[in-house]
Amino acid sequence: MALATLAVTIGAASAQTGSTTSAEWKIDGGPNQTETVITSGVLWSKPESGEPTVFVMACIMDRLSLWFGRDRVFDADAAEVTYRIDGGPPHSVSMSALESKRTFGLLDAETAKPFLDQVVGGRTLDVLLRDKDTVLIEASFDISRMREAYDIVVQPCGKQDVKP
Repeated sequence: MALATLAVTIGAASAQTGSTTSAEWKIDGGPNQTETVITSGVLWSKPESGEPTVFVMACIMDRLSLWFGRDRVFDADAAEVTYRIDGGPPHSVSMSALESKRTFGLLDAETAKPFLDQVVGGRTLDVLLRDKDTVLIEASFDISRMREAYDIVVQPCGKQDVKP
């Protein structure tokens, strides 16, 4: 499955680079080993946020998605996400757990694109993911250079007419 392949890629990037203090997105694109077309942008949280968290936007077979995750497995099927852009007012969205139970995401363009459109112009993104009363993930991201990744991953997604 394409998401599993991408998860392995993200895990390998984590092992190689760890978290980053910059706003640099790691961009990958093109067909993977199974000829599934994947373009992704990966950004790691700031170290002071505790355990490194990954913020991923991906176009997999012309389908846009985004997710937040860590190396640990969570015992939750979904998370309520509260996020702030540049320290502004809080916004909320529900995210489903992916198969691996290591990540929570918005898995279709109808939910992922509005979120990405909203945060792309910001400088910082603070996220808090909860399951009932349990904090699952709390992280801060420097998204000041997100436009570059957005233009490569999000803008062309859904316009390539990729066949499965």
